Amino acid sequence: MPTLLLSSLFPLVFVMVLGWLSGKLGYMKRDDATVLATVVIRFALPLHLFIGALHTDPSKIQNLSFMAVLVIGLMGSYLLTLCISRFLFRHDIKTSAIQSLVCAFPDMAYFGAPVLAVLIGPEGFLGVLVGNLITSVLMIPLTIVLIRMGDENSELAGQGSLGKMILTNLFKAVRNPIVWIPVLGVIMSLAGIKIPELLSSSVEMMGKTAGGISLFALGLLFFGERPTLNIHTFTNIGMKNLIQPAIMAAAGIAFGLSHTLLQQVVIIGATPSAIAAGMFAVRSDTYVESASSSILIGTALGIVTEGIVIFMMS
Repeated sequence: MPTLLLSSLFPLVFVMVLGWLSGKLGYMKRDDATVLATVVIRFALPLHLFIGALHTDPSKIQNLSFMAVLVIGLMGSYLLTLCISRFLFRHDIKTSAIQSLVCAFPDMAYFGAPVLAVLIGPEGFLGVLVGNLITSVLMIPLTIVLIRMGDENSELAGQGSLGKMILTNLFKAVRNPIVWIPVLGVIMSLAGIKIPELLSSSVEMMGKTAGGISLFALGLLFFGERPTLNIHTFTNIGMKNLIQPAIMAAAGIAFGLSHTLLQQVVIIGATPSAIAAGMFAVRSDTYVESASSSILIGTALGIVTEGIVIFMMS
């Protein structure tokens, strides 16, 4: 068990330390993290999600009970955090959207996948793929819409009807590469459409850089700063590492999932916040300190929470 968790966590810490050292040694400026975040959000992450969706067996995508549990767990914790952020912490809608993303977007690909692969085997990657599809189709577009609605520089801010603003920003969100590219992968998978191996390997090469660049940028972002422990950090970590897996477990039992599938959804729920959530904070220049602190500390504590969940599920 300790070896499994160490092998999952060490690569994350290693790359983040490299990013921190690049700032410490003067190789890069802290502001360069914004450029790296743009590369991840606009190119690497959309292509990573696209190739994952394209290579997913269509019959597995159509497992409605499994997908429903993941939707409830992921989007339920997102909407719960959105309400807490808006009505308890009194944040604006843009900040609330970023906080919700931090609390509900698990690091499935770079933290959850290695654990599931060892614990369950190749089948364990199904939850990662379906979970990424849900975040691509529902969570990320909703976050983009809320960010645009809360942007004071938005063309529709302060004017026009709420419905018109939502529809306009939803249309803009759909045009975002991180939304339409993964959705295209889902459509192609369901239609049985394949792409040439030469193109597939090229797309996959770029997609694989998403995790490394995200971690490096986060490490660079931490240079000159110390993680902040406050009510926001504790709330975010508690929501992500404890509440979300509890929602997943309750939904999985209610839908009668098999033990293997129940293991997948609960372990995914206990996975720490995705580095990509921090990239959204950097990209929108909102909630950066709390988001980065929550991700860093939550990832470290994820060793404990993930270990407890694995022990209980086994």
